Amino acid sequence: MTEDQKQPLSATTFEPATSVPESVAVATKSDQSRLVYIALAVISALLLFVFFVLPQLVSHGESGPGIPVSSNSEDHAVSASTSQNTGTDAGTGRSPFAEAQESALRRDAQEILQSLLSLQASLAERGAKRWGEPVYGEALGKAASGDTAYRERNFIEATAQYQGALDQLSALESSLPERIESLHGILLTAIEMGDVLGAQARLNEFAEMAPADIRLVALDDRIGALPQVVDALTAATKAEESGDLAAAVNAAANATRADPAHKRAQGRLVDLQSALTRQQFTGAMTGGYTALNAQDFDLAETQFRSAAQLIPGAPEPASALLELDQARTQSTLIRLREQGARAEAEERWTDALTHYEAALEIDALMLFATEGAARAAPRAELDTRLEKLPAERDRLVDARIMGLAQQTLAEAEAIANPGPQLLSQITAARAALDYASTPVIVAITSDSLTDVTLLRVRRLGSLAEETLSLRPGSYTAVGMRNGYRDVRVTFEVRPDQRNTVDVRCVEAI
Repeated sequence: MTEDQKQPLSATTFEPATSVPESVAVATKSDQSRLVYIALAVISALLLFVFFVLPQLVSHGESGPGIPVSSNSEDHAVSASTSQNTGTDAGTGRSPFAEAQESALRRDAQEILQSLLSLQASLAERGAKRWGEPVYGEALGKAASGDTAYRERNFIEATAQYQGALDQLSALESSLPERIESLHGILLTAIEMGDVLGAQARLNEFAEMAPADIRLVALDDRIGALPQVVDALTAATKAEESGDLAAAVNAAANATRADPAHKRAQGRLVDLQSALTRQQFTGAMTGGYTALNAQDFDLAETQFRSAAQLIPGAPEPASALLELDQARTQSTLIRLREQGARAEAEERWTDALTHYEAALEIDALMLFATEGAARAAPRAELDTRLEKLPAERDRLVDARIMGLAQQTLAEAEAIANPGPQLLSQITAARAALDYASTPVIVAITSDSLTDVTLLRVRRLGSLAEETLSLRPGSYTAVGMRNGYRDVRVTFEVRPDQRNTVDVRCVEAI
Protein backbone atom coordinates (compact mmCIF):
# COMPACT_ATOMS: atom_id res chain seq x y z
CA MET A 1 0.00 0.00 0.00
CA THR A 2 1.43 3.37 -1.05
CA GLU A 3 1.75 6.53 1.01
CA ASP A 4 -1.18 8.08 -0.82
CA GLN A 5 -3.37 5.12 0.04
CA LYS A 6 -2.71 5.64 3.74
CA GLN A 7 -3.88 9.30 3.68
CA PRO A 8 -7.34 9.79 5.30
CA LEU A 9 -10.05 11.47 3.15
CA SER A 10 -11.00 15.03 4.22
CA ALA A 11 -14.57 16.48 3.68
CA THR A 12 -15.31 20.09 2.74
CA THR A 13 -17.39 21.29 5.63
CA PHE A 14 -20.56 23.35 4.76
CA GLU A 15 -20.12 26.73 6.40
CA PRO A 16 -23.21 28.86 5.68
CA ALA A 17 -22.53 32.45 4.73
CA THR A 18 -23.83 34.81 7.37
CA SER A 19 -26.25 37.58 6.54
CA VAL A 20 -25.54 41.14 7.59
CA PRO A 21 -27.78 42.52 10.33
CA GLU A 22 -30.64 44.55 8.84
CA SER A 23 -29.72 47.76 10.69
CA VAL A 24 -26.36 48.00 8.87
CA ALA A 25 -27.28 46.19 5.62
CA VAL A 26 -27.24 49.21 3.40
CA ALA A 27 -24.36 51.02 5.09
CA THR A 28 -21.92 48.02 4.75
CA LYS A 29 -23.15 46.70 1.41
CA SER A 30 -20.02 47.52 -0.58
CA ASP A 31 -17.70 45.99 2.09
CA GLN A 32 -19.86 42.87 2.27
CA SER A 33 -19.75 42.48 -1.47
CA ARG A 34 -15.95 42.53 -1.47
CA LEU A 35 -15.79 40.01 1.38
CA VAL A 36 -18.27 37.72 -0.37
CA TYR A 37 -16.29 37.84 -3.59
CA ILE A 38 -13.08 36.97 -1.67
CA ALA A 39 -14.87 34.13 0.14
CA LEU A 40 -16.30 32.81 -3.10
CA ALA A 41 -12.85 32.89 -4.68
CA VAL A 42 -11.36 30.93 -1.76
CA ILE A 43 -14.23 28.43 -1.82
CA SER A 44 -13.87 28.03 -5.56
CA ALA A 45 -10.13 27.36 -5.23
CA LEU A 46 -10.85 24.87 -2.46
CA LEU A 47 -13.48 23.13 -4.54
CA LEU A 48 -11.12 22.92 -7.50
CA PHE A 49 -8.58 21.30 -5.19
CA VAL A 50 -11.18 18.89 -3.85
CA PHE A 51 -12.58 17.98 -7.27
CA PHE A 52 -9.43 17.67 -9.35
CA VAL A 53 -6.33 17.40 -7.13
CA LEU A 54 -7.52 15.43 -4.12
CA PRO A 55 -9.21 12.65 -6.14
CA GLN A 56 -5.97 12.12 -8.04
CA LEU A 57 -4.01 11.91 -4.80
CA VAL A 58 -6.47 9.51 -3.23
CA SER A 59 -7.10 7.29 -6.20
CA HIS A 60 -3.48 7.18 -7.44
CA GLY A 61 -2.36 3.57 -7.40
CA GLU A 62 -5.77 2.30 -6.16
CA SER A 63 -7.69 1.88 -9.36
CA GLY A 64 -5.88 0.68 -12.39
CA PRO A 65 -6.82 1.62 -15.90
CA GLY A 66 -9.67 -0.18 -17.50
CA ILE A 67 -11.58 -0.76 -14.24
CA PRO A 68 -15.16 0.41 -14.80
CA VAL A 69 -16.75 2.64 -12.18
CA SER A 70 -20.34 1.73 -11.56
CA SER A 71 -22.70 4.55 -10.67
CA ASN A 72 -25.89 2.62 -10.07
CA SER A 73 -27.63 2.90 -6.75
CA GLU A 74 -26.88 -0.73 -5.76
CA ASP A 75 -23.14 -0.16 -6.09
CA HIS A 76 -23.42 3.07 -4.09
CA ALA A 77 -25.25 1.22 -1.40
CA VAL A 78 -22.62 -1.48 -1.32
CA SER A 79 -19.89 1.15 -1.19
CA ALA A 80 -21.61 3.00 1.61
CA SER A 81 -22.09 -0.23 3.55
CA THR A 82 -18.48 -1.18 3.01
CA SER A 83 -17.35 2.28 4.08
CA GLN A 84 -19.33 2.08 7.29
CA ASN A 85 -17.97 -1.38 8.11
CA THR A 86 -14.31 -0.50 7.60
CA GLY A 87 -14.08 2.30 10.19
CA THR A 88 -11.48 5.01 9.87
CA ASP A 89 -8.90 2.97 7.99
CA ALA A 90 -9.90 3.77 4.40
CA GLY A 91 -7.54 1.54 2.60
CA THR A 92 -7.55 -1.62 4.79
CA GLY A 93 -9.14 -4.63 3.05
CA ARG A 94 -10.80 -2.54 0.28
CA SER A 95 -10.65 -3.28 -3.42
CA PRO A 96 -9.81 -0.70 -6.07
CA PHE A 97 -13.40 -1.07 -7.32
CA ALA A 98 -14.81 -0.06 -3.95
CA GLU A 99 -12.39 2.86 -3.74
CA ALA A 100 -13.45 4.03 -7.19
CA GLN A 101 -17.11 3.84 -6.23
CA GLU A 102 -16.50 5.82 -3.08
CA SER A 103 -14.54 8.41 -5.01
CA ALA A 104 -17.42 8.83 -7.46
CA LEU A 105 -19.92 9.20 -4.63
CA ARG A 106 -17.67 11.75 -2.96
CA ARG A 107 -17.44 13.74 -6.18
CA ASP A 108 -21.23 13.74 -6.49
CA ALA A 109 -21.56 15.07 -2.96
CA GLN A 110 -18.92 17.74 -3.56
CA GLU A 111 -20.54 18.93 -6.79
CA ILE A 112 -23.87 19.40 -5.06
CA LEU A 113 -22.08 21.01 -2.12
CA GLN A 114 -20.41 23.50 -4.45
CA SER A 115 -23.80 24.55 -5.87
CA LEU A 116 -25.23 24.66 -2.36
CA LEU A 117 -22.43 26.89 -1.06
CA SER A 118 -22.73 29.28 -3.98
CA LEU A 119 -26.51 29.57 -3.69
CA GLN A 120 -26.41 29.93 0.10
CA ALA A 121 -23.84 32.72 -0.13
CA SER A 122 -25.98 34.55 -2.68
CA LEU A 123 -29.11 34.21 -0.56
CA ALA A 124 -27.28 35.20 2.62
CA GLU A 125 -26.08 38.37 0.90
CA ARG A 126 -29.69 39.13 -0.02
CA GLY A 127 -30.92 38.74 3.55
CA ALA A 128 -32.46 35.27 3.35
CA LYS A 129 -31.95 34.77 7.11
CA ARG A 130 -34.49 37.58 7.60
CA TRP A 131 -37.13 36.69 5.06
CA GLY A 132 -36.44 33.00 4.27
CA GLU A 133 -37.31 31.42 7.62
CA PRO A 134 -38.11 28.70 8.45
CA VAL A 135 -37.08 27.20 5.11
CA TYR A 136 -33.66 28.86 5.17
CA GLY A 137 -32.90 27.46 8.63
CA GLU A 138 -34.15 24.02 7.65
CA ALA A 139 -31.87 24.06 4.61
CA LEU A 140 -28.87 24.96 6.76
CA GLY A 141 -29.81 22.11 9.10
CA LYS A 142 -29.86 19.65 6.24
CA ALA A 143 -26.52 20.96 5.03
CA ALA A 144 -25.07 20.39 8.50
CA SER A 145 -26.49 16.84 8.48
CA GLY A 146 -24.86 16.37 5.10
CA ASP A 147 -21.54 17.48 6.59
CA THR A 148 -21.89 14.91 9.37
CA ALA A 149 -22.64 12.16 6.87
CA TYR A 150 -19.72 13.28 4.70
CA ARG A 151 -17.29 13.11 7.60
CA GLU A 152 -18.57 9.62 8.30
CA ARG A 153 -17.90 8.77 4.64
CA ASN A 154 -21.62 8.16 4.07
CA PHE A 155 -21.55 10.03 0.79
CA ILE A 156 -24.97 8.83 -0.33
CA GLU A 157 -26.59 10.34 2.76
CA ALA A 158 -24.43 13.44 2.42
CA THR A 159 -25.49 13.84 -1.18
CA ALA A 160 -29.15 13.42 -0.23
CA GLN A 161 -28.90 16.00 2.56
CA TYR A 162 -26.99 18.48 0.39
CA GLN A 163 -29.52 18.00 -2.42
CA GLY A 164 -32.42 18.54 -0.02
CA ALA A 165 -30.82 21.73 1.24
CA LEU A 166 -30.11 22.84 -2.33
CA ASP A 167 -33.72 22.20 -3.32
CA GLN A 168 -35.01 24.26 -0.41
CA LEU A 169 -32.65 27.15 -1.16
CA SER A 170 -33.51 26.93 -4.86
CA ALA A 171 -37.18 27.24 -3.92
CA LEU A 172 -36.32 30.31 -1.87
CA GLU A 173 -34.40 31.77 -4.81
CA SER A 174 -37.39 31.10 -7.11
CA SER A 175 -39.65 32.93 -4.68
CA LEU A 176 -37.45 36.04 -4.74
CA PRO A 177 -39.27 37.89 -7.58
CA GLU A 178 -42.61 37.47 -5.84
CA ARG A 179 -41.12 38.44 -2.48
CA ILE A 180 -39.46 41.50 -4.06
CA GLU A 181 -42.74 42.67 -5.58
CA SER A 182 -44.55 42.06 -2.31
CA LEU A 183 -41.96 44.08 -0.41
CA HIS A 184 -42.16 46.77 -3.09
CA GLY A 185 -45.91 46.96 -2.53
CA ILE A 186 -45.45 47.22 1.24
CA LEU A 187 -42.87 49.96 0.70
CA LEU A 188 -45.24 51.91 -1.55
CA THR A 189 -47.99 51.54 1.04
CA ALA A 190 -45.71 52.98 3.71
CA ILE A 191 -44.90 55.91 1.43
CA GLU A 192 -48.58 56.51 0.71
CA MET A 193 -49.40 56.36 4.43
CA GLY A 194 -46.64 58.85 5.22
CA ASP A 195 -44.75 56.34 7.45
CA VAL A 196 -41.26 57.79 7.02
CA LEU A 197 -39.47 55.38 9.39
CA GLY A 198 -41.34 52.34 8.10
CA ALA A 199 -40.68 53.33 4.49
CA GLN A 200 -36.96 53.80 5.18
CA ALA A 201 -36.78 50.39 6.88
CA ARG A 202 -38.56 48.72 3.97
CA LEU A 203 -36.24 50.51 1.55
CA ASN A 204 -33.21 49.04 3.36
CA GLU A 205 -34.75 45.58 3.08
CA PHE A 206 -35.58 46.16 -0.57
CA ALA A 207 -32.03 47.30 -1.33
CA GLU A 208 -30.67 44.16 0.36
CA MET A 209 -33.10 41.82 -1.37
CA ALA A 210 -32.85 43.45 -4.83
CA PRO A 211 -29.65 45.52 -4.94
CA ALA A 212 -29.74 45.89 -8.73
CA ASP A 213 -33.41 46.92 -8.99
CA ILE A 214 -33.69 50.09 -11.08
CA ARG A 215 -36.53 51.33 -8.89
CA LEU A 216 -34.23 51.93 -5.92
CA VAL A 217 -33.17 55.43 -7.02
CA ALA A 218 -36.73 56.65 -7.49
CA LEU A 219 -37.82 55.08 -4.20
CA ASP A 220 -34.95 56.73 -2.36
CA ASP A 221 -35.90 60.12 -3.81
CA ARG A 222 -39.54 59.62 -2.84
CA ILE A 223 -38.67 58.70 0.73
CA GLY A 224 -36.38 61.75 0.89
CA ALA A 225 -39.33 63.94 -0.11
CA LEU A 226 -41.81 62.14 2.17
CA PRO A 227 -41.48 64.53 5.18
CA GLN A 228 -42.30 67.47 2.92
CA VAL A 229 -45.27 65.56 1.49
CA VAL A 230 -46.57 64.72 4.97
CA ASP A 231 -46.25 68.34 6.15
CA ALA A 232 -48.00 69.65 3.03
CA LEU A 233 -50.89 67.20 3.36
CA THR A 234 -51.27 68.07 7.04
CA ALA A 235 -51.41 71.75 6.13
CA ALA A 236 -54.01 70.98 3.46
CA THR A 237 -56.20 69.18 6.00
CA LYS A 238 -56.01 72.06 8.48
CA ALA A 239 -56.82 74.62 5.79
CA GLU A 240 -59.77 72.53 4.63
CA GLU A 241 -61.11 72.25 8.18
CA SER A 242 -60.88 76.03 8.57
CA GLY A 243 -62.80 76.53 5.32
CA ASP A 244 -59.88 77.99 3.36
CA LEU A 245 -60.09 75.68 0.37
CA ALA A 246 -57.82 77.85 -1.76
CA ALA A 247 -55.00 77.43 0.79
CA ALA A 248 -55.80 73.71 1.03
CA VAL A 249 -55.46 73.31 -2.73
CA ASN A 250 -52.16 75.18 -2.69
CA ALA A 251 -50.82 72.93 0.09
CA ALA A 252 -51.90 69.76 -1.72
CA ALA A 253 -50.26 71.06 -4.88
CA ASN A 254 -47.02 71.51 -2.89
CA ALA A 255 -47.28 67.85 -1.86
CA THR A 256 -47.64 66.67 -5.45
CA ARG A 257 -44.73 68.85 -6.52
CA ALA A 258 -42.55 67.28 -3.83
CA ASP A 259 -43.53 63.77 -4.97
CA PRO A 260 -45.42 63.68 -8.29
CA ALA A 261 -45.94 59.90 -7.91
CA HIS A 262 -47.68 60.15 -4.53
CA LYS A 263 -51.18 58.88 -5.29
CA ARG A 264 -52.74 59.99 -2.02
CA ALA A 265 -51.43 63.52 -2.56
CA GLN A 266 -52.77 63.48 -6.10
CA GLY A 267 -56.14 62.26 -4.86
CA ARG A 268 -56.27 64.95 -2.17
CA LEU A 269 -55.41 67.61 -4.74
CA VAL A 270 -58.19 66.44 -7.06
CA ASP A 271 -60.71 66.30 -4.20
CA LEU A 272 -59.76 69.73 -2.87
CA GLN A 273 -59.80 71.27 -6.33
CA SER A 274 -63.25 69.81 -6.84
CA ALA A 275 -64.41 71.16 -3.48
CA LEU A 276 -62.96 74.59 -4.26
CA THR A 277 -64.64 74.59 -7.67
CA ARG A 278 -67.95 73.64 -6.07
CA GLN A 279 -67.51 76.38 -3.48
CA GLN A 280 -66.77 78.95 -6.18
CA PHE A 281 -69.69 77.61 -8.21
CA THR A 282 -72.06 78.00 -5.27
CA GLY A 283 -70.74 81.49 -4.60
CA ALA A 284 -71.24 82.52 -8.21
CA MET A 285 -74.79 81.16 -8.29
CA THR A 286 -75.63 82.85 -5.00
CA GLY A 287 -74.19 86.14 -6.21
CA GLY A 288 -76.11 85.80 -9.45
CA TYR A 289 -79.46 85.34 -7.72
CA THR A 290 -78.70 88.20 -5.32
CA ALA A 291 -78.04 90.47 -8.29
CA LEU A 292 -81.16 89.14 -10.03
CA ASN A 293 -83.33 90.01 -7.05
CA ALA A 294 -81.80 93.49 -7.09
CA GLN A 295 -82.56 93.65 -10.84
CA ASP A 296 -78.87 94.12 -11.60
CA PHE A 297 -79.21 91.92 -14.64
CA ASP A 298 -75.74 92.52 -16.09
CA LEU A 299 -74.03 91.45 -12.85
CA ALA A 300 -76.37 88.47 -12.54
CA GLU A 301 -75.51 87.35 -16.05
CA THR A 302 -71.78 87.67 -15.32
CA GLN A 303 -72.12 85.53 -12.19
CA PHE A 304 -74.23 82.84 -13.86
CA ARG A 305 -71.87 82.58 -16.83
CA SER A 306 -68.91 82.34 -14.46
CA ALA A 307 -70.63 79.42 -12.71
CA ALA A 308 -71.21 77.75 -16.09
CA GLN A 309 -67.48 77.97 -16.85
CA LEU A 310 -66.55 76.50 -13.46
CA ILE A 311 -68.66 73.37 -14.00
CA PRO A 312 -69.33 72.94 -17.72
CA GLY A 313 -72.58 71.17 -18.40
CA ALA A 314 -74.07 71.89 -14.96
CA PRO A 315 -77.85 72.45 -15.33
CA GLU A 316 -78.12 75.19 -12.70
CA PRO A 317 -76.45 78.02 -14.66
CA ALA A 318 -78.50 77.29 -17.78
CA SER A 319 -81.71 77.36 -15.77
CA ALA A 320 -80.64 80.55 -14.01
CA LEU A 321 -79.79 82.25 -17.31
CA LEU A 322 -83.23 81.34 -18.65
CA GLU A 323 -84.80 82.77 -15.50
CA LEU A 324 -82.63 85.85 -15.89
CA ASP A 325 -83.76 86.34 -19.47
CA GLN A 326 -87.39 86.12 -18.43
CA ALA A 327 -86.86 88.52 -15.54
CA ARG A 328 -84.97 90.93 -17.75
CA THR A 329 -87.78 90.84 -20.34
CA GLN A 330 -90.42 91.34 -17.69
CA SER A 331 -88.48 94.19 -16.16
CA THR A 332 -88.04 95.80 -19.57
CA LEU A 333 -91.77 95.60 -20.29
CA ILE A 334 -92.61 97.04 -16.90
CA ARG A 335 -90.15 99.85 -17.45
CA LEU A 336 -91.53 100.61 -20.93
CA ARG A 337 -95.07 100.64 -19.57
CA GLU A 338 -94.08 103.05 -16.82
CA GLN A 339 -92.16 105.26 -19.24
CA GLY A 340 -95.07 105.28 -21.69
CA ALA A 341 -97.56 106.21 -18.99
CA ARG A 342 -95.27 108.96 -17.69
CA ALA A 343 -94.81 110.34 -21.21
CA GLU A 344 -98.58 110.35 -21.71
CA ALA A 345 -99.08 112.19 -18.45
CA GLU A 346 -96.52 114.78 -19.53
CA GLU A 347 -98.12 114.96 -23.01
CA ARG A 348 -94.95 113.73 -24.68
CA TRP A 349 -96.90 111.68 -27.13
CA THR A 350 -94.06 110.90 -29.49
CA ASP A 351 -91.98 109.51 -26.59
CA ALA A 352 -94.94 107.52 -25.33
CA LEU A 353 -95.46 106.00 -28.76
CA THR A 354 -91.76 105.07 -28.94
CA HIS A 355 -91.97 103.21 -25.58
CA TYR A 356 -95.11 101.31 -26.55
CA GLU A 357 -93.68 100.30 -29.91
CA ALA A 358 -90.53 99.01 -28.16
CA ALA A 359 -92.75 96.88 -25.91
CA LEU A 360 -94.60 95.53 -28.93
CA GLU A 361 -91.30 94.46 -30.48
CA ILE A 362 -90.70 92.30 -27.42
CA ASP A 363 -94.23 90.94 -27.23
CA ALA A 364 -96.65 91.86 -30.00
CA LEU A 365 -99.60 90.74 -27.87
CA MET A 366 -98.78 92.85 -24.84
CA LEU A 367 -102.11 94.56 -24.03
CA PHE A 368 -100.79 97.73 -22.39
CA ALA A 369 -98.51 98.35 -25.37
CA THR A 370 -101.31 97.75 -27.89
CA GLU A 371 -103.72 100.08 -26.14
CA GLY A 372 -101.04 102.63 -25.39
CA ALA A 373 -99.89 102.77 -29.01
CA ALA A 374 -103.50 103.24 -30.12
CA ARG A 375 -103.82 106.24 -27.80
CA ALA A 376 -100.42 107.75 -28.43
CA ALA A 377 -100.16 107.46 -32.22
CA PRO A 378 -102.91 110.01 -33.19
CA ARG A 379 -101.95 112.34 -30.38
CA ALA A 380 -98.30 112.20 -31.44
CA GLU A 381 -99.26 113.06 -35.02
CA LEU A 382 -101.51 115.92 -33.85
CA ASP A 383 -98.80 117.13 -31.51
CA THR A 384 -96.37 117.32 -34.42
CA ARG A 385 -98.80 119.37 -36.52
CA LEU A 386 -99.59 121.72 -33.67
CA GLU A 387 -95.91 122.31 -33.01
CA LYS A 388 -95.27 123.21 -36.65
CA LEU A 389 -98.28 125.45 -37.14
CA PRO A 390 -97.01 128.66 -35.44
CA ALA A 391 -93.67 128.35 -37.18
CA GLU A 392 -95.36 128.17 -40.57
CA ARG A 393 -97.91 130.94 -40.13
CA ASP A 394 -96.53 132.83 -43.13
CA ARG A 395 -97.48 129.90 -45.33
CA LEU A 396 -101.07 130.15 -44.22
CA VAL A 397 -101.65 132.68 -47.00
CA ASP A 398 -102.09 129.53 -49.09
CA ALA A 399 -105.74 128.56 -48.81
CA ARG A 400 -104.94 124.83 -48.74
CA ILE A 401 -102.44 125.20 -45.97
CA MET A 402 -104.84 127.49 -44.12
CA GLY A 403 -107.51 124.79 -44.37
CA LEU A 404 -105.17 122.16 -42.94
CA ALA A 405 -104.24 124.46 -40.09
CA GLN A 406 -107.85 125.14 -39.27
CA GLN A 407 -108.56 121.40 -39.33
CA THR A 408 -105.65 120.77 -36.96
CA LEU A 409 -106.96 123.39 -34.55
CA ALA A 410 -110.42 121.88 -34.68
CA GLU A 411 -109.03 118.41 -33.80
CA ALA A 412 -107.14 119.85 -30.88
CA GLU A 413 -110.12 121.75 -29.57
CA ALA A 414 -112.29 118.61 -29.81
CA ILE A 415 -110.13 116.69 -27.26
CA ALA A 416 -111.77 116.41 -23.88
CA ASN A 417 -109.83 117.36 -20.79
CA PRO A 418 -106.81 118.77 -22.58
CA GLY A 419 -103.63 119.04 -20.61
CA PRO A 420 -101.49 122.12 -20.15
CA GLN A 421 -99.34 121.25 -23.13
CA LEU A 422 -102.30 120.88 -25.46
CA LEU A 423 -103.94 124.05 -24.20
CA SER A 424 -100.73 125.93 -24.88
CA GLN A 425 -100.55 124.48 -28.36
CA ILE A 426 -104.20 125.41 -29.06
CA THR A 427 -103.53 128.96 -27.95
CA ALA A 428 -100.48 129.21 -30.19
CA ALA A 429 -102.41 127.75 -33.14
CA ARG A 430 -105.25 130.17 -32.69
CA ALA A 431 -102.85 133.09 -32.59
CA ALA A 432 -101.20 131.90 -35.78
CA LEU A 433 -104.54 131.56 -37.51
CA ASP A 434 -105.70 134.96 -36.28
CA TYR A 435 -102.48 136.46 -37.48
CA ALA A 436 -102.81 134.86 -40.88
CA SER A 437 -106.54 135.78 -41.18
CA THR A 438 -106.30 139.52 -40.38
CA PRO A 439 -105.95 141.58 -43.64
CA VAL A 440 -103.16 144.11 -43.98
CA ILE A 441 -103.21 147.16 -46.34
CA VAL A 442 -100.55 146.80 -49.03
CA ALA A 443 -99.71 149.51 -51.61
CA ILE A 444 -98.58 148.29 -55.06
CA THR A 445 -96.85 150.92 -57.21
CA SER A 446 -95.65 150.79 -60.86
CA ASP A 447 -94.95 152.95 -63.93
CA SER A 448 -98.36 152.46 -65.57
CA LEU A 449 -96.50 150.65 -68.40
CA THR A 450 -95.76 147.35 -66.66
CA ASP A 451 -98.42 144.64 -66.54
CA VAL A 452 -98.44 143.49 -62.85
CA THR A 453 -99.76 140.15 -61.60
CA LEU A 454 -99.89 139.18 -57.92
CA LEU A 455 -99.43 135.42 -57.88
CA ARG A 456 -102.06 133.38 -56.05
CA VAL A 457 -104.16 136.60 -55.77
CA ARG A 458 -105.01 138.17 -59.14
CA ARG A 459 -103.76 140.13 -62.16
CA LEU A 460 -103.52 143.85 -61.43
CA GLY A 461 -102.62 145.04 -64.98
CA SER A 462 -100.89 148.36 -65.69
CA LEU A 463 -101.06 150.71 -62.78
CA ALA A 464 -99.41 153.61 -61.14
CA GLU A 465 -100.54 152.69 -57.60
CA GLU A 466 -103.13 150.38 -56.10
CA THR A 467 -104.04 149.56 -52.57
CA LEU A 468 -104.86 145.94 -51.65
CA SER A 469 -106.08 144.23 -48.50
CA LEU A 470 -103.93 141.10 -48.08
CA ARG A 471 -103.51 138.56 -45.31
CA PRO A 472 -100.07 138.37 -43.78
CA GLY A 473 -97.74 136.05 -45.56
CA SER A 474 -95.24 135.70 -48.37
CA TYR A 475 -96.28 136.97 -51.82
CA THR A 476 -94.73 137.20 -55.28
CA ALA A 477 -95.54 139.90 -57.86
CA VAL A 478 -94.56 139.51 -61.53
CA GLY A 479 -94.19 142.46 -63.94
CA MET A 480 -94.10 142.18 -67.75
CA ARG A 481 -93.57 144.86 -70.49
CA ASN A 482 -92.92 144.49 -74.19
CA GLY A 483 -89.29 145.12 -75.03
CA TYR A 484 -88.20 144.76 -71.39
CA ARG A 485 -87.02 141.93 -69.24
CA ASP A 486 -89.70 140.54 -66.87
CA VAL A 487 -89.30 141.23 -63.16
CA ARG A 488 -90.28 139.13 -60.12
CA VAL A 489 -90.64 140.70 -56.69
CA THR A 490 -91.15 138.56 -53.57
CA PHE A 491 -92.26 140.37 -50.42
CA GLU A 492 -93.59 139.72 -46.95
CA VAL A 493 -96.84 141.20 -45.72
CA ARG A 494 -96.86 141.84 -41.99
CA PRO A 495 -99.17 143.85 -39.82
CA ASP A 496 -96.33 145.55 -37.96
CA GLN A 497 -94.53 147.12 -40.94
CA ARG A 498 -95.05 149.55 -43.88
CA ASN A 499 -96.19 147.33 -46.75
CA THR A 500 -95.35 149.12 -50.03
CA VAL A 501 -94.12 147.23 -53.13
CA ASP A 502 -92.91 148.70 -56.43
CA VAL A 503 -93.11 146.50 -59.49
CA ARG A 504 -91.81 147.80 -62.87
CA CYS A 505 -89.78 146.61 -65.84
CA VAL A 506 -86.78 148.90 -66.42
CA GLU A 507 -84.27 146.68 -68.24
CA ALA A 508 -84.71 146.91 -72.02
CA ILE A 509 -84.07 143.87 -74.15
